[in-house]
Amino acid sequence: MDIRLMKEFICLAEQLNFSKAASRLYVSQSVLSRHIANLEKILGVQLFIRDTQSVQLTAAGEFVRDEFAAVVAKYDEAIRKINQMLSGIVGELRVGFLERAVKIFLPDLITQFRSMYPNVSLQLDQYNMGALAQALKREEIDIAFSLLFDQPEKGYSSKTLYRDSLAIVLPKNHPFAGKKVISLADLAHEPFIFAGKGESPGMFKRVIELCMANGFSPNIIKQYSFPENALLMVKTGLGIAILSRHMESTDSDLWFGSIEGDNTKIDVVITWKTANTNPAIQLFLKLLDSITF
Repeated sequence: MDIRLMKEFICLAEQLNFSKAASRLYVSQSVLSRHIANLEKILGVQLFIRDTQSVQLTAAGEFVRDEFAAVVAKYDEAIRKINQMLSGIVGELRVGFLERAVKIFLPDLITQFRSMYPNVSLQLDQYNMGALAQALKREEIDIAFSLLFDQPEKGYSSKTLYRDSLAIVLPKNHPFAGKKVISLADLAHEPFIFAGKGESPGMFKRVIELCMANGFSPNIIKQYSFPENALLMVKTGLGIAILSRHMESTDSDLWFGSIEGDNTKIDVVITWKTANTNPAIQLFLKLLDSITF
């Protein structure tokens, strides 16, 4: 049955006047009368008692009015929710991130988003760099906060949030600890702690290229899955590491030195699959546009 026919009946049941109901419905009295007659035929009951003076609901008409009102209310609510879902106001957004890269802004960003869109459920998951890229590829998450060189080349869109740089991490008793700018070539014979090639091929490749550009092939003695593990290994004297500056620690047992040269910049980005039609992604990106990094 046409939902419009139900709404016409409800309107007439409220007005109990064909002229007034037809005016509210923007149809002629004759059309409304014909529609009501068709409805009574479909249902097999008389809905109204009509005479020249008044229009009254029958007992069946009162029952149908209440039932149709419930159906129309559910229909209108479903349409409202569908429209909200299509606009991103209702739904789910799955966010993956590297914790240290986003710690300065993600908590406030999430708070703002939840305030603006309380009916969008947010799923937040922390990953290491390689697992984050795989989660995005497998569509386990909708968006990823990561480093640019860890992103696939095709089928993805990225937005740069801020530019970071690579730094040399040394234990406090290292001869170069305390030096603000360090030549990587001076560390050619040091034992290096690297990002795992399987966990973060982008970071692994970038640091290898940086070492080679400075005239040496690094002596890799340990690899890590999470950069926090690298900090611990450096602190205990196992070797030195090259990490993103956002990993800088206030730990007095560690020293973060800038690398001499220009080829040390990396972008912290938000990335999503271009073909992902989740409308909440665009709402999230719009909020990001309002933030200064």
